[in-house]
Amino acid sequence: MIWIKNVKKVFNTKSNKVEALKGVNLHIKQGQIYGIIGYSGAGKSTLIRCINLLETPTSGEIVVNNKNLMELSPRELRKSREKIGMIFQHFNLMKNRNVFHNVAYPLKSNGVSKEDIYEKVLKLLSLVGLSDKASAYPSELSGGQKQRVAIARALANDPQVLLCDEATSALDPQTTKSILKLLKDINEKLNLTIVIITHQMEVVKEICHSAAVMEGGTIVEQGDVLEIFSNPKEKITKDIVSTVFNYDKIYEFLKEKEFITRLLEGEILAKISFLGANTGEAFISKLSRKFSVDASILFGNVEIIQNTPLGNLIVKFKGSKESIDKSLRYLTGNNISVEVIDHASMVSELFA
Repeated sequence: MIWIKNVKKVFNTKSNKVEALKGVNLHIKQGQIYGIIGYSGAGKSTLIRCINLLETPTSGEIVVNNKNLMELSPRELRKSREKIGMIFQHFNLMKNRNVFHNVAYPLKSNGVSKEDIYEKVLKLLSLVGLSDKASAYPSELSGGQKQRVAIARALANDPQVLLCDEATSALDPQTTKSILKLLKDINEKLNLTIVIITHQMEVVKEICHSAAVMEGGTIVEQGDVLEIFSNPKEKITKDIVSTVFNYDKIYEFLKEKEFITRLLEGEILAKISFLGANTGEAFISKLSRKFSVDASILFGNVEIIQNTPLGNLIVKFKGSKESIDKSLRYLTGNNISVEVIDHASMVSELFA
């Protein structure tokens, strides 16, 4: 559906040259909700603006629905852009037009009859849950309602792709959830390919099927969202994922509460991660009985990623070196991830 091939974007200023994108490669399949996440300055907003050529890449290819946008004439590009809708962080509504005319605006330049425009706009307002707001002006709407109007407008020309540039960043958490639910419903009803740019891993967790992590103008990691959450490989990915599971706060708390985690000979502190059906297994109890180790759960949580439970526990293990080694090998042998946080000089190299 969308192929981004070795895309580079260089901005030249009077004082220097800024490489915003450094050879980005990405494939987004038809019907996916694809998240592109990174901190400020990573290049993600530049990348999404290159997908519809609001920013022209310095080099590379942008292929959308089998058309290389870089090779199109201005007229052909305008036609192709009609099938690529876009919504923004600050809505970009026309303040002097009511909701009906904001949504109708893209249709008026395409020679659509008044009767068809009327029917289409009402249908779109119903889709986004704003049937009663057709006569309202943007100043009379909440932030969530404004974004719903922007979504309806972006869908006016029946696009095949919807680009979302930080579309929920200006919204409160409850409104963000409602907008994400709307986007998910639209994706399922229309089989619409959605690309979401965000710095919020919660957004990716909530609705994305796949995701890419950007840093310094490059993609450092990409793949299925469940794989990224359960097995992040790059440091920046681990840092971003940790914000969902609150690992940083947990580790900070552990440092402050030394009386909980002060380790003696024969003790280790480990994070163990369960995935899918494993979250329902009583592995901690089994370890205690099978290998004669004491296991104290200090923290635990479960997140649902793509309808799959992903659980994490911070556990203090106490026992002989041999029993703890066997316990940790038993866990990894059952597809449970183990990360030793701290130990009292008695764990084998496999887990040190």
